[in-house]
Amino acid sequence: MVTLVCAIVGVSGSAFPVTTDARYFVKKLKDDIKTKISRRIPCDANKLQLFPAKMKIGTAKTKGGKWLSSSTEDVKKLKKGEKTSHVVELTEEVRELQVEDSIANLLAGMETPTARQIHVLVVVPEEFPALGNEKKRKRADDDALDVWMDAIKNEQVTVLPLTCEDLREYLQRPLRIKIPIYERHFELISAHNATGKCTRAFYKLFEPEPRKIVGYESITIVGDFVSPRSHRSGAYYYLWDSLIAKLLERVVNGRYCRYMNTSTSADLYRPDLCFYYGKSNVCVFRGEEKASGALEVPIEELHDRLIWKYDAAPYIFGYAAVGLQVCLVAIRRDETTECGAKVETIETYDLDDLSSRLLFFLALLNLSTLFRPVLDLIPSLDVREYGIIKRDNGVQISFAEDCVVKTYPSDMPSDSIIQNLKDLHGRMKECSVPNVVQLMTGNMKKRHVTLSPVGRLAVPENVHQLLTALRDILKALVALHAINIMHRDLRWENVLKYQGEDDKWFLIDFDDGALSPAAKVEHLKAESHAPETLSCSSHTVKVDIWSVGYLIQTSTIFDIPANLETIKAECLQKSPEKRPTAVSLFETIEHLLRAA
Repeated sequence: MVTLVCAIVGVSGSAFPVTTDARYFVKKLKDDIKTKISRRIPCDANKLQLFPAKMKIGTAKTKGGKWLSSSTEDVKKLKKGEKTSHVVELTEEVRELQVEDSIANLLAGMETPTARQIHVLVVVPEEFPALGNEKKRKRADDDALDVWMDAIKNEQVTVLPLTCEDLREYLQRPLRIKIPIYERHFELISAHNATGKCTRAFYKLFEPEPRKIVGYESITIVGDFVSPRSHRSGAYYYLWDSLIAKLLERVVNGRYCRYMNTSTSADLYRPDLCFYYGKSNVCVFRGEEKASGALEVPIEELHDRLIWKYDAAPYIFGYAAVGLQVCLVAIRRDETTECGAKVETIETYDLDDLSSRLLFFLALLNLSTLFRPVLDLIPSLDVREYGIIKRDNGVQISFAEDCVVKTYPSDMPSDSIIQNLKDLHGRMKECSVPNVVQLMTGNMKKRHVTLSPVGRLAVPENVHQLLTALRDILKALVALHAINIMHRDLRWENVLKYQGEDDKWFLIDFDDGALSPAAKVEHLKAESHAPETLSCSSHTVKVDIWSVGYLIQTSTIFDIPANLETIKAECLQKSPEKRPTAVSLFETIEHLLRAA
């Protein structure tokens, strides 16, 4: 992997790091850039123009191409949103990186990318101005038929309702812009409203008079509530999805996933349904569902195994459904436990009754306006909560509430990997090694292991966090090396932050771990591992010390202090014997933290 620092040309303060792989193509780099700063770039990834950020020819005193240094006038002005003549020259059309180019071509003949450099210049087409400087675009049709959806998407909530009573009142608010009601739907509601039960909900949701022409989205959404399709007894998934998940997906541009909890491991718990707002990977709204039984059962499941990891947010949301009975809930941190959660029922609805369905419709629309302000209080996640990722080597990682299940493909020697993990983790547990992931179970027949806890992928953002991460890593290495265990694959991808902890880190992925000394290996990458790992007949725990230097080198922090630069150089020495020990490094980092 390689970390490239990108900067948007013409936009102040827009430098940001992107971690990628030299084997990828520029198209993948564009996608990664778009994902990284999607809120700042309104155009599609394929519209972006990328250019290599190289120093002027003749300015480098050493052989090989040089990247733009942060100390140059070009970069100083670039960070202010200004363009020097050299930056203009660098962004000429003939220099543009093509989607079919490989990132390896970009790096060819250049020095290894490091901090305090700019590596890629990003140009956003003029018709898509970035960073909120764009001109407000007038709607082509001021009477757009689905304008009510835009009003919900764009509603700005400045103060969150805090108590359950406040939330109940908030969910009953009339819509600011009413939904146009199609003639046929108006007739159906009127036919069921002989007693006037639907009147209150109707006037909070809809325009008072029906229309002959209504937008497609409005017809589809309202039709699901006014005249839901019939369901088979005991099979309510279509009804739940059409009234809840698909509604939210259409109105607030989110996405949802269904998880059937018939996993490879009984320990792998995930909610039955997770809804993710916009580009967020946090499950801000979740559901537990049963075909029959007591409503208290899915309500309890919403919080029973939930580990609170949502920081300053006062709550997240959920629903519990048993057949046609549905209740909306607020899930809060349980102050009586260290990291548990509790549920407060906001309101219960009967989906078999039209007036109750309409009130449920209104409640969901109002509830959706709270997703964004709640998520603003929760740190973003690089990996989808409860999601599944597949690594380049085919290993599948499934995230649950309090563990992950790692499943190996059939072309990998899973038996030997799992047995090695059992041996290593057994030693680590016996010796109480701190700051390492724990092996819960290993199943050779099903080719998977269960690991805990679930961490957060978050590289250090400043020098203090870097020192803290190094301290926690070295504390683990001191204990590991004392029992002759080496990790052998220390990279930021394998260093996670504990959930709910401000600055506490731990090591994961001991698949390549071994007892010291060990014979050379051939499957690890030379650029990210100590040279003796692949080139010598054997190697020792000193490969992990080299990796500590590599962690410092590949951090995304620009202003590395001189003392850390010295530590990096000592760790990256080619001769293993000249590298410091984990004990001496731990003491040095501790001293730097105390002095900070």
